[in-house]
Amino acid sequence: MSKGIAEIFFSRQEDVISAVKRYNNVELDGKPMKIEMVTPVLMHLVAVVDNIVGRGRMYGCYGYPIEIQALFFMALRAALTMLKHDTEGKEFVERIITRLHALSYHMRSYFWLDFQQLNDIYRYKTEYSHTAVNKFNVIPDSIPDWIFEFMPTHGGYFIGNVSPARMDFRWFALGNCIAILSSLATPEQSMAIMDLMESRWEQLVGEMPMKICYPAIESHDWRIVTGCDPKNTRWSYHNGGPWPG
Repeated sequence: MSKGIAEIFFSRQEDVISAVKRYNNVELDGKPMKIEMVTPVLMHLVAVVDNIVGRGRMYGCYGYPIEIQALFFMALRAALTMLKHDTEGKEFVERIITRLHALSYHMRSYFWLDFQQLNDIYRYKTEYSHTAVNKFNVIPDSIPDWIFEFMPTHGGYFIGNVSPARMDFRWFALGNCIAILSSLATPEQSMAIMDLMESRWEQLVGEMPMKICYPAIESHDWRIVTGCDPKNTRWSYHNGGPWPG
């Protein structure tokens, strides 16, 4: 029999507080619901991440891009070290460990791209089942042409985003660097990211600080994604430009 317990995640703490005030002790099927807010620190951190990736500045981000995933992973690891592993904190510790395992598997399996994975994706067939190899229904024709020259034989990186039939293959410096710092990337993946940066130094760094993302959005795509905002022209700060000095 189900215990009738549900866990809901919000990106904004004010939404959590509003939900608790509105639904706590409200009857459902003749029984009052008990609503409480847990791990508020994590909610604050997730909300902050939304600003880091450029909230309000359109440059192709949607859903949960690599920056959010990597920072959330780091926040979970930080919370794990701060919590007491006693009777009171045991439940939270177990939840965090479960989430860390699930998140690391998801990121290392589906966000990671190297030469071998690129070849595998190129040979994907459209499949619809729980056993499908192509779980996100990636159409090979959707792979951008630039990536075949950009991807070195030795090297790899976490792509910008993953969602059904919609993958952002761009390189994002912040997300990949945090993945290394937080150990979201395995030791082998960390070395592959550094190998990629060394192999593609001219494209990613050149004569300036490291670019935020690569490649920049241009032409017709730039107009659609950024709304023709002049601040987001090709290689400007929000569209492939370098970190501010």
